[in-house]
Amino acid sequence: MVDWMISITCAVLFSGLGFHAHSKLGTVRKDERPHLLPWGLIMVGCVFGIVLVIVHIFNIVGIETGPEHGPLGRF
Repeated sequence: MVDWMISITCAVLFSGLGFHAHSKLGTVRKDERPHLLPWGLIMVGCVFGIVLVIVHIFNIVGIETGPEHGPLGRF
């Protein structure tokens, strides 16, 4: 049960940070200087984190993930 709570909490945090990064992307600060943080990379990192959380939830449910269980097999 704790695994589910941690996974869902991480997914919610990643999605919230991703939406915040999306709203900051392409804007300038009030003093017209660029932002110090690379919001595009932060948004891509959040999407990658959500994909990892989804794969983790699949593994918790019992669905085997990985290349050896894929339709093409291991190369």
